[in-house]
Amino acid sequence: EPGHQYWQQQVEYKIKVALDEQKRYLSGSQTIRYQNNSPDTLKYLWLQLDQNIYKNDSIAEMTTTYSSDLQSGPSSKPAKLSLNQLRRQQFMSDTELGYTLSNIKDSSGKALNATVVGTLMRVDLNQPLKPGKSVDLSLDFGFNIVEEDAVNSRSGYEHFEEDGNDIFLLAQWFPRLAAYTDYEAWTNKEFLGRGEFTLEFGNYDVAITVPADHLVSATGELTNASKVLTKEQQKRLEQAKKADRPVFIVTEEEALENEKEGTDKQKTWQFKANNVRDFAF
Repeated sequence: EPGHQYWQQQVEYKIKVALDEQKRYLSGSQTIRYQNNSPDTLKYLWLQLDQNIYKNDSIAEMTTTYSSDLQSGPSSKPAKLSLNQLRRQQFMSDTELGYTLSNIKDSSGKALNATVVGTLMRVDLNQPLKPGKSVDLSLDFGFNIVEEDAVNSRSGYEHFEEDGNDIFLLAQWFPRLAAYTDYEAWTNKEFLGRGEFTLEFGNYDVAITVPADHLVSATGELTNASKVLTKEQQKRLEQAKKADRPVFIVTEEEALENEKEGTDKQKTWQFKANNVRDFAF
């Protein structure tokens, strides 16, 4: 069990994010409330920028190694790259990856000094954050979504050539507070693609704007079903909450109908999740 002096920080996120389907670009703005439950006064906060792992100068990219048949002597063979490795290098060469960040400021609108260090960012607070107090900050962000199969990523988009559609799987997509723990203080270690990070628990209020023919599944509970689902789908959603067996809220026929034609209209899906450590959709 935790010791009697154990504490844990808490982070609240309010996020508005929009998907540009054609450009495969995600843009968003977020407001963060950070509650300092530690006995320490904090002069800065560390945020994780997982998408920066795909930058050409990231530690993960610069330390990537490739196997080869290279041997010394007259019978030596040239080094080889697989087609998958070439595909990955081509995608990353053709696409500008990693976060674009702007408007990092406190609740009064005053700019906050921020220093990006690889897959991390240190935000210097304008006033030290004392124990038991909270601070609000906000920022805008955006990035080009990676092709999951090309980059061998845990999230991104998957393209289906036969019908021209993409499925978007978004994880590690928004700047997140690094954990501040009683055993290590800031867990501000570079993300190398292998392994997981601990994160602070908190509440999420997330608005996801996508083309109107998209269906969104996400962490938490959908709070505006009447605006994004048909009346019949809303009935199935209510049935699913009490059913003993899985209920298809959207049928296969409805999904196939959605895929046939594109649209220039949009819908915003609103999700809320309480006391969780992360959010994906």
